[in-house]
Amino acid sequence: MKVWFERSLWSGLWALILAGATGCRQDMHDQPKMIPLRHTAFFRDGRSARQQVPGTVSRSQELEPSYLTTGLIAGAEGNAMPFPVTPTVMRRGQEKFNIYCSPCHSRVGNGKGAIVLRGYYQAGNLQSTRLQEAPLGHFFWVMTHGYGAMPNYSVEIRPEDRWAIAAYIRALQLSQNAQSTDVPPGVRVSDMRDLLKRTALPANFFNDWDSSINSDVPVAESTPSPAVSAPAATVQRRPSGGTAAKSQARTAPLTTSSTAAPEEGQEKNPPPAPTGDAGHGKTLYTANCSPCHQPTRAGLPPTFPSLIGIVEKDGEAKVRKVAKEGIPDAKPPMPPHTDFTETDLDDLIAFLRTK
Repeated sequence: MKVWFERSLWSGLWALILAGATGCRQDMHDQPKMIPLRHTAFFRDGRSARQQVPGTVSRSQELEPSYLTTGLIAGAEGNAMPFPVTPTVMRRGQEKFNIYCSPCHSRVGNGKGAIVLRGYYQAGNLQSTRLQEAPLGHFFWVMTHGYGAMPNYSVEIRPEDRWAIAAYIRALQLSQNAQSTDVPPGVRVSDMRDLLKRTALPANFFNDWDSSINSDVPVAESTPSPAVSAPAATVQRRPSGGTAAKSQARTAPLTTSSTAAPEEGQEKNPPPAPTGDAGHGKTLYTANCSPCHQPTRAGLPPTFPSLIGIVEKDGEAKVRKVAKEGIPDAKPPMPPHTDFTETDLDDLIAFLRTK
């Protein structure tokens, strides 16, 4: 009896082991996978790993110290470009200056940018004697490391573009402080009003601009060249806010109240329907908020916080209050927008809610 029991027990155990073995599959073990440095037929070039995109920099990797990346020569700010200045470089510098620098320094570099006029810290006047005499490396250094209330742009702007901006700043300084003796022989000097007529612009074109000159200022003209030309006048338009920024009139949605009991299947307290024109809100945001918080709403933390999901995070009441009244004791201060109407705030909130 004992022998039969032991044989039965061992038979049962072996049966369980065999059943478990046949139930095991090797799918996870045999799944296709890419092994570093091994050939694969999946990609056309035969590599199992993808090449890094051009310009990729490791978090732990630092750029090789050089004049191109530091702007310094023997520890002092240099006054030369690390590469030749071409029309392409100047156009690139103008593009990047208008994107990153003009909100504070204005399109002509006089320190009267849109957000400065809104109450932000006074920006440096690039036309001042001190900065006219500053070496090119000084502008590169400030863009790289920041200065005062100005954040650094070492992440947003690559070194080559920072140098292009420095070259364009020098062109702005020359254009805004030109003398009659600087006009080369054979170049015709015209009255600004004549230039406006030939370009089909109205005679009062400069009336709405923050300008320290008027249309009586003469302008030197010559045959257009492929090189970019700096603005000939101190023209920085104030941002349009409030109802003046609307391109066309629109009708606010009508709301009605009712005390009738909700129908079966309906929520007793449904959330309020969203109001506001997100399209017009985007226009307001672009003109008034994007210079600090970026067109993407991602901001430049910690100086300018991100506004992505800000309505859900802080609540609509707080966002409306901050947009209208600003935060004067913040570092840097958030300027108020007293010209925003309640409808404007509805539109801005609607835009900030969008994904």
